[in-house]
Amino acid sequence: MIDVLLNTIMFVPKFGVHSLQVGFFSSRVARLLGLDPIEAFYSGILHDIGVMTPHNGVALDDIDNQFLINQDVPTYESSIKDHTLISSFEISKMSKLSREFPDMSSSVLLHHALPQYLDPSHTKDVLANIISVSEEISKYVIVNDEEMSFDDFKIPLSVIGNRYFDFVYEAALNALKEDYTRWMLYDIKAGYNREQLINDFAFDEKCNFEETIEIGAVLSYIIDSKSQFTQEHSWRVAKVASAIAKEIMLNDEEFFIAGLFHDIGKVTTPIQVLEKKGKLEQWEMDIMKKHVYYSFFILLEHKDEPWFLPAVRHQERIDGSGYPWRLTGDVMTFKDKILQVADYFVAVLEPRPYRGQNSPEKAYEEVDRAVKNGSLDKGPANILRDLVLGGYDFNNISFMSHIQSEIIAFERSLNEKEI
Repeated sequence: MIDVLLNTIMFVPKFGVHSLQVGFFSSRVARLLGLDPIEAFYSGILHDIGVMTPHNGVALDDIDNQFLINQDVPTYESSIKDHTLISSFEISKMSKLSREFPDMSSSVLLHHALPQYLDPSHTKDVLANIISVSEEISKYVIVNDEEMSFDDFKIPLSVIGNRYFDFVYEAALNALKEDYTRWMLYDIKAGYNREQLINDFAFDEKCNFEETIEIGAVLSYIIDSKSQFTQEHSWRVAKVASAIAKEIMLNDEEFFIAGLFHDIGKVTTPIQVLEKKGKLEQWEMDIMKKHVYYSFFILLEHKDEPWFLPAVRHQERIDGSGYPWRLTGDVMTFKDKILQVADYFVAVLEPRPYRGQNSPEKAYEEVDRAVKNGSLDKGPANILRDLVLGGYDFNNISFMSHIQSEIIAFERSLNEKEI
C-alpha cells in the first residue's frame, strides 16, 4: 500500500512534482555518499507529507509553487517547523515505513535544520541534510522553465553552501554533473518517467491488514479533512460497509479497506466544490464526480485485490445512472452494491454545507427511497435496515481511528504552543 501513498502524492499538482524531485535527487546524493538510496528516495518523497495535512489554516488547495518555496527555507531560530513535526509524526504512525526505514521519521523531522543542529556522524542527520539540499535543487527546477546547466545550479547553490555539510554539498554538486540527474529532474517536472522512476525504487511492501489500515488512516484523514463536512467520512463508510458484510459472513476486512480508500481521488477535488452551500453547477458536479476516476488510477495497482472493484464502483447505480462507467446491476457484484449502500447511507447521515446531520433512521429512509427508485440494491439495503432498526449503535460508533485522533491532538498541541 506504499504505492497508494506515493500515487496520492503524485496527484497533488506542484506538490507531487516537488516531492518526486526531492526523492529522486536525495537518492542520487545518498548513492554517492554510500548511503541507502532507497531510504533516501522514500524520505525525500514523504518529507513534506505534513504540508498536505490541513494545519494552521493551510489546506491542500493552497499548495502551489510559491507556497513550497516559502515553506522550504531553513531558519536559524529553530531546527524544526510545524509541517516537519507533522510529517515526522505521520510517518511514525505507519509501521511498515518505520520498520523498513527506521531513520526516516527523524530525518524528515530535521530536514530544515542547519548544520549547527545536526551531527555529521549520525546517518539520520546526514539524510536530513541531503533532503534539505535536494529541496533547494527542486526549487531551482520548478522556477526555471529552461533547463539549467551544471553552472546554472552551482552559482546560486554556492551562495547558500553553509546550509549543508561540506561532504553533502560536494556530493550534490557531483550529482548535478550527471546529465542523467539533471535531465530526469526536468522530465519529472514535465510529467515523463514518473511511474518508471517510482517502480525503480519499489521494495517488498506487501502490507498486512493492520499496516494497510495505518496507511489508510493517515491518507483518509489528509483527504477527508479538506472539508469540515467530510472529516470522518471514509472511516464511517469503512465501519458501515464492514458491519453489513459481517452480518452475512463476508470478509469484513475487505470491506473496511474498500471503504477506507474509496474516496482517495478526492485529493484532486477543490475545497470550494466540497463546501459549496448551494446546489452545484453542472461543471462543479463534473469536477466532483471525477474523484472516482482518480481513485481508480491511484488504486489501480491493486486491481486484483477483492476490495478494489467495490472501492472504485461506489458511485455506480444498479439502474445505470451512476458513474464513471454507468454500469448496471447485472454486471456488478453484490460486494459492489454493499459499498454503494454504505457510502450513500453515510453521505446522508453526515452534515453537509446545505443541511444538518440526519439520524440513522432518517438516513436509512433516504436509502430506502433510492431502492424504491431503482438506483440502490435492496439486498444490502435490507441488511442495513436490520442494523439500523435492530439496535446497532450508530451514535456511538468509532467514526475516527486512534491514529486520526492522535494526529488531531498533535496538531492542536502545536497550535496551543503558538498561542
